[in-house]
Amino acid sequence: MLLYRAPLRLVLILPFVLQIVIAVSITGWLSYRNGEQAVNDLAAQLRGEVVARIRQHLDTELATPHLINRTNLELIRTGELKTDDFAALGTHFWHQLQTFKSTNTVFFGNPQGRFIAAQRLDDNSLIFIKRELPPAEAKVYNASTQGKLAAFKSVISNFIDVRKRPWYKAASIRRTPTWGNIFALQIRPSIDLPASTPVLNSNRDLQGVIGNNLALGTISEFLYSLKVGQSGQTFILERNGELVASSTAPQPFLIGKDGKTKRMTVATSNNAVLQTATDYLLKQFSNLKGINTTKQLRFLIDRKPYFIEVFPYQDQWGLDWLIVVVVPESDFMGQIHANTRTTIVLCIGALVIATYFGIMTTRWLTRPLLQLNYAAKEIAQGNFQQTITADRIREVKELASSFNQMTLQLQKSFTQMRSLNQALLESESRVKQFLEALPVGVAVHNQAGHLTYVNRIGQRLLNINQLPNTEKWNLIDTFQQYRAGTSQPYPLEDLPAMRALRGETVQTEDIEIHRDNRVISLEVWATPIFDEQEQIAYAIAAFQDISNRKQTEAQLIYNALHDALTDLPNRNLLMERLELTINRAKRVDGYHFAVLFMDLDRFKVINDSLGHLVGDRLLISFAHKLQESIRSTDLAARLGGDEFVLVLEEIKGIQEAVKTAERIFAELQSPLVLEEHEVFITTSIGIVWGTKDYEQVSDLIRDADIAMYRAKAQGRARYEIFNAQMHTQAMKRLHLENDLRKALERQEFLVYYQPIIMLNNGQLVGFEALIRWQHPTRGLVAPGEFLTVAEETGLIVSIDSWMLHTACQQLAAWQRAFSNTALKISVNLSARDFLGIHLLDEVEQALVKAGLNSSCLTLEITESMLLDNVEDTIKLVASLRERGVQISIDDFGTGYSSLSYLHRLPIDFLKIDHSFVSNMQVSDKNYKIVSTIVTLSNQLGLEVIAEGIETLQQIEQLQRLGCKFGQGYFLSRPLPPQAAEALLMRNTFL
Repeated sequence: MLLYRAPLRLVLILPFVLQIVIAVSITGWLSYRNGEQAVNDLAAQLRGEVVARIRQHLDTELATPHLINRTNLELIRTGELKTDDFAALGTHFWHQLQTFKSTNTVFFGNPQGRFIAAQRLDDNSLIFIKRELPPAEAKVYNASTQGKLAAFKSVISNFIDVRKRPWYKAASIRRTPTWGNIFALQIRPSIDLPASTPVLNSNRDLQGVIGNNLALGTISEFLYSLKVGQSGQTFILERNGELVASSTAPQPFLIGKDGKTKRMTVATSNNAVLQTATDYLLKQFSNLKGINTTKQLRFLIDRKPYFIEVFPYQDQWGLDWLIVVVVPESDFMGQIHANTRTTIVLCIGALVIATYFGIMTTRWLTRPLLQLNYAAKEIAQGNFQQTITADRIREVKELASSFNQMTLQLQKSFTQMRSLNQALLESESRVKQFLEALPVGVAVHNQAGHLTYVNRIGQRLLNINQLPNTEKWNLIDTFQQYRAGTSQPYPLEDLPAMRALRGETVQTEDIEIHRDNRVISLEVWATPIFDEQEQIAYAIAAFQDISNRKQTEAQLIYNALHDALTDLPNRNLLMERLELTINRAKRVDGYHFAVLFMDLDRFKVINDSLGHLVGDRLLISFAHKLQESIRSTDLAARLGGDEFVLVLEEIKGIQEAVKTAERIFAELQSPLVLEEHEVFITTSIGIVWGTKDYEQVSDLIRDADIAMYRAKAQGRARYEIFNAQMHTQAMKRLHLENDLRKALERQEFLVYYQPIIMLNNGQLVGFEALIRWQHPTRGLVAPGEFLTVAEETGLIVSIDSWMLHTACQQLAAWQRAFSNTALKISVNLSARDFLGIHLLDEVEQALVKAGLNSSCLTLEITESMLLDNVEDTIKLVASLRERGVQISIDDFGTGYSSLSYLHRLPIDFLKIDHSFVSNMQVSDKNYKIVSTIVTLSNQLGLEVIAEGIETLQQIEQLQRLGCKFGQGYFLSRPLPPQAAEALLMRNTFL
């Protein structure tokens, strides 16, 4: 009713003004909401892309330490690296630090506490840290330019035993590759993440732990290089709140007043954004361990809104981190707020202007309504360029003015809307620019699976210039996608993008593109993109060409399965092939195979005389001959050193294996020309007939090895076919060897003493010490049964050392008990003793410890020992003689002739072998040999001892020949110490 009494000016102005205010407000509000939503979507997409880049970088960066460990482990398994050769290990680690710049340290520790490491310093120089057996000190050495240990630098005090370090314990307990705990370095300001791998032998016994430290500063540097909005920040946290990396702290650690490096936590970071974001997450999830999926949240810092995205990162080796991306909302909403303020100002201005022109319009109210109607229709058609001419009537004039103002304001409003839409398009363009700048291909699929976007790198990899107009089921044929290593087209439903549209997050390396006779291997990551209703709107896939990496991996696998020198399959590939062969023999009736185990004869002689380079070429030539002697279906492998193995498959009988061996012998009849030298080489071959009865590959190799050694024992350059008797003999020898080792530990050896007398008066002058073995089950074992095995295994050195000390101490005791300082003892030495470098020291220690005069000790050596390293033997014998020790040549006349060196040797006695003495009465030839030896000794000024005297007639013959000393069963058998003491009391025999 109030409007009925109001003036026409008010009736016309009020509705018009209200219309303008409402229209502009709605327009401004819609513009604000649309802009805000677009910015939120852009912010979420940007955060997701940042997280994806961080994850991709972490996948690449964290794979490097385990790749280094796998490489080193394979080198150790193949024998190219020796865990006890710390100098070679250090050099190898030095080369790896030169290659991998993000690695601070490469190290190895063994169960005995020995430790070697190559480490990078702040100035990028390299040092070595080495510790021998605890409690030895850990020493620091400079590294030479060739990666060798150079000058000693310092000692690390309070060095923690490697066996107590977390990375060592973790690897030794889990027995798998693993991460250690992040720790702060003290030798340089840094925090490192150790990756360690146990080194296990074939019995899975721990031989040590090998590992390396990743410098986490490189991850912070990567985060710092990422730009998240204008002031966004990224962090990587451990579940306990300790900082791993930060975009705001290139070195995420603290250095205390004492100069020590400490881990940085959220509380000590002095970063308000990080602290507030972490507190918010703790309030939302109680603790950081409760975050198991990607979270996108919004919170306030100082009443300012922030976006936060948290992404759990885990890997196959046990790593469990949180990636946190924090972006201020103001980075994206600044323009929206500015537009809002402008809209409010425009609304106020529009209201003022509308009121003013409304008043003016009332003056021309009488203008023809048709003009107003026509103008209204034009505006309805979208033609805003309409002007109403004001009439003299105030109300009509005001109405015309208001109408004109309305058209102007609508035009401005729609212009603003077009501007906002243009801003949104520009935002979308920036996202595309970001995607175009990525170093990997990116493809986006819509909900229906259609390809909607591919960036520049992706177009190059897919060989397209523009998006193909194709349905999703034609994607496989369009881009020629196949399963890796096959000619099978990749199933559409298994494509990473299709799986992402089903809600999966996918990472795979099993896709190949076949194009122009070229195969491109792809690594693909795909993840779904959700809209505001948490529905899958798109799938985004990132992909890159990993062909070079695949080729490198294939080469590494090839190198791990082939011998570096001959390019033949190595032990690893041989074992795999034999495993398959055994399984096939069990599955297929009538399937037979053979294994030929070969060892080159006299290879060491060639190596020592012509050099290792010629030896290597000989091995290569032999490998070629092996390959020429077998079929393409057979396998030739090198086990190591000069040992080779052939696997002959699908053969009908053992004769085929024999023919192959004979072909090899025939090939070796002709000399090999190596470095202008003609070299003749032979080989001994052990043959095993393979049947389904074999269960283990090791049994095959063992039996072939036994047969090969039987061939060597039968004269070399021949083959032997394995039979059960060989295995029985080998087991008997193995048990004997094991019992010998235990005998040393249990002190089961005894020394028996055989008297040596003067033949002219029967006076006792000394004893020969002889070894006996008191076996716990077999009783007293004669030396002939075990000395050969002891010699071959090297146990003879320990046995001779014990016998030397025991005999010297016993003689000293008898000299004191019977006041006979002229009494002497003879001890036999083996060739192994002469090869050692401690013989002189061993003899001196035995004499000093027993308090025995050196002239009372006689060392007996055989003739054959004189022919090996003649000059060195003469020097060693001379050194013993200079110390007063007497030397006797044992079993003279039975070995290789040493007459050419006899006059040069500083010896005291010749012992005539018992085979000549015991047969003097039977054969005149033996009598003459004994006579000749006695005459030769007299001419050289040497004393003669006759062994093996068994009759009185032999004593009389020896006396007539002038032989001064003798020993044998006729005089006395070898006696235990108590029985020998009884003879000492008697002191005479004849």
